Amino acid sequence: MHKTMEPPRAIPPDLLDGYTLSGTIPVLNWYFDDRPIRRIHIVHKQYIRAFQQLNDGTFDYYGHDIHSFYAAFGKWSLKNKSVLIWGLASCNCEAMALWQGATHVYVVDYNKPVCEHDRITVIDIDELAQNNIQTDIAISFSSFEHDGLGRYGDPLNPNGDLDAMQTAYRHLKDDGHLWLGVPQGLDCLVWNAHRVYGEKRLPLLLKGWAIADVFEQESRDGQPLGTYWNQPLMILQKVL
Repeated sequence: MHKTMEPPRAIPPDLLDGYTLSGTIPVLNWYFDDRPIRRIHIVHKQYIRAFQQLNDGTFDYYGHDIHSFYAAFGKWSLKNKSVLIWGLASCNCEAMALWQGATHVYVVDYNKPVCEHDRITVIDIDELAQNNIQTDIAISFSSFEHDGLGRYGDPLNPNGDLDAMQTAYRHLKDDGHLWLGVPQGLDCLVWNAHRVYGEKRLPLLLKGWAIADVFEQESRDGQPLGTYWNQPLMILQKVL
């Protein structure tokens, strides 16, 4: 697999104001080069195993955060819904959507994985736009906070996360919901690992959305800068 240009170890000076909201968001350093060497390939038997683990409560890809999904599944149905998954590092959200009865799942990723399941279609962002896909549900958990940082070989873009939210808005039906999980704490950019969302950037991320439900919300009090103790799962409704 052809690798893209190595992510910069420091923010390019001409992009610094954009990444930091004109210097109002502090920057810490934690560098990764997670450009894929080869395509992620999830075979059918991995989905069978994931379904078994979800049934018996041993599916632990997201650690403690999996309990947010279990709680959400108790209130919000994915049965007979079309679902769009943003970003895929391994067998996780797409497996949960199928397990919950989704009719079809679209996986969108800058680096397209291979998913061996007849109810999964894998596409990139250009193919998404060309096909004008509209789904009932979209899920982005531990994904949008990375957009535009170059960590995964994606183009540098100070507003990559905000642009991703707008794209999700366009490809969600008017009565659909976005299930979103991002790190929440004190506003901070940890270059190039992730963004942490607080009182400055979180409202920008949620512009155009109403919060319909939240699962596993915890206090941010006492969190050190650059860390996060919780990544609540928010159920968002489009504001029309």
